Amino acid sequence: MFDFLKVSKDKKKPIRPKVMNTPKKAESKGVVKIDKFVFNIRDINDKGFILDPYDKDIVVSGQRFRFEIDAMYKDKQIKGRAEAVVTKIVDNALAAAFLTKFF
Repeated sequence: MFDFLKVSKDKKKPIRPKVMNTPKKAESKGVVKIDKFVFNIRDINDKGFILDPYDKDIVVSGQRFRFEIDAMYKDKQIKGRAEAVVTKIVDNALAAAFLTKFF
């Protein structure tokens, strides 16, 4: 009559969810200092860079800013002060284009 109330003697092991392999974060290519805050450079090229994580609200999209950079690009060490413009801020990452020539 109430079969769903019966206690089964067969104990089944709980099903464990598969653990997904999370991709490793890319190695840091260097750092950028804006005001007193230091950010990790996720990617850098001839045109600009991407900061990840970017968790401050010190610059906004379209804003020009000055910064200090210490990074490796190809086989060159880039170190100094420069100016850039913010092109995009998405998902705790900031993309910026150089206004100062390094290369």
